Amino acid sequence: MKLSKNNRPRFTVKGAIATGVVIAIAVITINSFANGGSVEVLEKVNPSAPFYGIGKHLNNVVTGIGGFFEDIVNFRSNSNKVKELTDENKRLRQEIIDLKGDESRHDSLDRLKKSLNYIDGNQRNELVSASIIGKNDGDWYKSFIVEAGSDRGITKNSIVINGDGVVGIIYEVGSKYSKAISLVDSRASVSFKISGKENEKGVITTSSAVGVSDLKDIDKLLQGYLFDVKSKVKVGDLVVTSGLGFYPENIPVGKVSKVIYDKNKSMKFVKIRPNVDFKKLDEVSIIPPRKIE
Repeated sequence: MKLSKNNRPRFTVKGAIATGVVIAIAVITINSFANGGSVEVLEKVNPSAPFYGIGKHLNNVVTGIGGFFEDIVNFRSNSNKVKELTDENKRLRQEIIDLKGDESRHDSLDRLKKSLNYIDGNQRNELVSASIIGKNDGDWYKSFIVEAGSDRGITKNSIVINGDGVVGIIYEVGSKYSKAISLVDSRASVSFKISGKENEKGVITTSSAVGVSDLKDIDKLLQGYLFDVKSKVKVGDLVVTSGLGFYPENIPVGKVSKVIYDKNKSMKFVKIRPNVDFKKLDEVSIIPPRKIE
């Protein structure tokens, strides 16, 4: 046993082992006399017997004490290893999160680049890319807020698009942000035509939630009507903006999923599955509205 700097006994491994040995010898000796034996008698029978017994017990004690301290050393070593593995696990998880974030940003940039295909050269110079920073309650992006306002040239009735097609229209503009409604909102009605069939035109007026395959698989379809009741539109036809109103021409809207003829109203309606996923929007492009003479 040694004294520390503050004169208090300091515990050491060697001191503990020595103390354990002394205690073991004392216990064994007392045990021997308590059982009616003595060292002298045992020596007559076998002079080495008492020392053998003491050595045997002493060996067990020393082995036990040694194992105890070995467990302490191993415990500390294992604790350090566990901490190292925990830290490494945290680092790897953060790397995975960062990689996913990079991948998501790359996907957003790819979609924004693709949206350039839907506008002409003059509009490209005025295109503004922005993040969506807020939305309405619920799963669908019916109305949302974009992080771009009049400071970046955004005006009321500017058109919102992404790499998949038409998203919606701006209805309120602030200095640093703007509010928009998507095609899911009936206020964002858009005139459309069937791609490749210039005379097949109509207007999207509302949207509806319908079961695609069963009640658990719900999707949002746009609804509209055709100007010509004799239109030859069919399921699978590509729907694009017609160029009437504020929306520029030939921006993808979706595909016809159902054609309905209403005899009572003498009208032909269509249900359109939109290209844009209105459950998942993050980055969008904003272009000026079509100039109406």
